[in-house]
Amino acid sequence: MLVLVAAVLTLVLQYWVGNTTIYRDELESKRAEMHAAILKNEPPRGEPWHQIGANGTNTRVLTVYLAELLRWSTALSLRKTYLIIETAGLFLVFIVLFFYCRRWVSEPYCVIGLLYFGCMAVLTYHYHVFHPWDRPWILSWMVLIMLIWDGRLLLLALLLPIAVSIKWDIAVLPGLYWLRYVSKANWSRVTLTTAALMAVSLGTFGLLIVARPGGFDVERTVAQQLAINWVDFTGVKLAYPPFLLFTLPVVLAAFGVSGADRRVTASALFGVLLLVPLVSKTNAVEVRAEMATFVLLLPAALLGLTRALAPQLTRGNLGELGSPGLRG
Repeated sequence: MLVLVAAVLTLVLQYWVGNTTIYRDELESKRAEMHAAILKNEPPRGEPWHQIGANGTNTRVLTVYLAELLRWSTALSLRKTYLIIETAGLFLVFIVLFFYCRRWVSEPYCVIGLLYFGCMAVLTYHYHVFHPWDRPWILSWMVLIMLIWDGRLLLLALLLPIAVSIKWDIAVLPGLYWLRYVSKANWSRVTLTTAALMAVSLGTFGLLIVARPGGFDVERTVAQQLAINWVDFTGVKLAYPPFLLFTLPVVLAAFGVSGADRRVTASALFGVLLLVPLVSKTNAVEVRAEMATFVLLLPAALLGLTRALAPQLTRGNLGELGSPGLRG
């Protein structure tokens, strides 16, 4: 049933939303142009990367290289190549998201999480033409979070460079490790471990910048970016994508973190902290870049939902409902 639900959600989004937005025929030339530009590390028509709304995208190389390898080995068109990668990535996101949530809540609540994610994923198809790394990125983000939860440091360190080469934003994720494990008794060891993980992720990012220079040519000031985000908000008001994405999860997470497992509270706190740079340094209307923050808040939000729907239940009989996060 999980596979069927994931397949249906994926097909609805990719075919009925994607084909009317980012996969439209008239955009194929732009997608091919961006593909070639990143491969060669040369922005189209000699324009600066920021001029085409692609500041820093020249370092997001792994998905582009994978698409080129797949096209070369199968003779598929570029459109079909990217469609395969993005569709497979989205399908796996739904599968992994279920087990990601299942650690804390029972299956019905996991399904609610999947459906809400699927509804909000509609917003990720807008305000861009070429961001094929977003599905592999969110998939790797969830896998790495679960490795942090389980304390699997070696595998985490091995996968971090791969994830950073998909999308460099993931370089900050070792901060979650620190929030998850730090205490008065172990702060020095955990801080050193976090620093080592950060060296791996930021080191990979640094190598990408050295190998592929020129991507970060202009940065807006915080004041400029906040002004842009305010104009975007006033243009659509309550339909503003970040408002739709975060309002309910943040409210529910506020109820869910009380008495929750340290892993849940650390993830929720890290998600809230990430909202600061997302609002002040990026176009917040492009919520495709904020789905990782949503994923961090989701366990706390689903726990909050269980409490909102069953406030009379104690921890003991919540366990009888199958909530793994509350069972002994």
